[in-house]
Amino acid sequence: MATTEQTPTSPPFSIGEARKIVGGGLFKHNALIYWTDFVVCWVIGFYAYAHARTYAAKIYLSDFEQNWKMDGIAIPESNSMLWACYVGTTLIACLFYYRIAMFIHEIVHMKGRNLLIFRFVWHVLCGIPFLIPSFVYHTHLDHHRSKHYGTERDGEYLPLGQRPPWQIIVFLLHPFVVPPLVFIRFLFFTPIAWSIPSFRLFVHQRCSSMIIDPFYIRPSEPAQARRRMAIQELFCFLWLLLLVSVVFFTRGTLPWPFLIQSYTTAVILLTLNALRTLGAHRWSNSEGRMTFEEQLLDSVNYPDNPILGELWAPVGLRYHALHHLFPGIPYHNLGTAHRKLVANLPAENIYNQTGARTLNGALRDLWQRAKNSTAINSSPENS
Repeated sequence: MATTEQTPTSPPFSIGEARKIVGGGLFKHNALIYWTDFVVCWVIGFYAYAHARTYAAKIYLSDFEQNWKMDGIAIPESNSMLWACYVGTTLIACLFYYRIAMFIHEIVHMKGRNLLIFRFVWHVLCGIPFLIPSFVYHTHLDHHRSKHYGTERDGEYLPLGQRPPWQIIVFLLHPFVVPPLVFIRFLFFTPIAWSIPSFRLFVHQRCSSMIIDPFYIRPSEPAQARRRMAIQELFCFLWLLLLVSVVFFTRGTLPWPFLIQSYTTAVILLTLNALRTLGAHRWSNSEGRMTFEEQLLDSVNYPDNPILGELWAPVGLRYHALHHLFPGIPYHNLGTAHRKLVANLPAENIYNQTGARTLNGALRDLWQRAKNSTAINSSPENS
């Protein structure tokens, strides 16, 4: 049985009642909001990244490469100012790139032909260049299946609250190794998998999912999903092949500023997402299948501090418990839905037990629970 339980005084939770409170109108996607949010963030992120890359070239190269475009970009003479500009533009680029990357969460939940052009443009401007095509996140839907949540069939769950704290540290180190592994997967593994069926199975099961459980095995999928996967990975391969070809034929050396800046940006994005992931759940289940109420209590909302919350949990991800309750609500309506539920559900309802004030507090609580669990498991009574 999971460690998060409904308290005896809590009234039974009714999904039907919550659905009535929310209403059907909040399940509709507003295309204008999606397009405006994505395009504005992409433009800001692109220009910030271009400036950061130019500052990086000036910092890392003693002889500035002439083929780098500097038009309209002021290059400070002071080394300290140069570093300040570099750090500032890098952080701005990372925050906006992080936001547009997390639209993948919305995309995998869209059904049928809903916002089809938006999904295509997102892949062209973000999914393929960032090497995060939507098929790598399609297994996220298993995380929302009540029978799979928190079990071995859920690749996005680890009972970190019941394991030693060092496993949390190891989890936070994965952003440093993922970028080169993704590069290898799409540039080298993809063409090899086309030729060797057995290797193709390995790539599909072990190298094609955006998950946190290193032992997760991706299940087989319908033919239509496999075709979509093949098309997306083909374009990722062609994108990397183009980048490598440009370097090989036009440069006499590796573009170190570009490589360093790309790796730095990827690590920051992945670290932000890792911290967000640690705060998204209480990670308290280590004993198999959970009831829906236990799953809801294991998930966390952060309704306070909306500006800061949208930086570390963008595109509505700070309402993670609400998202598990109603995965079909688009991100721009989650705040309204949350306020409706809080105003209309009894104060002692379990939904109101899903909130946390800050990410720092949730992370400290997770660390403390991991320490306590380790101490209990190592006590003489349990040895």
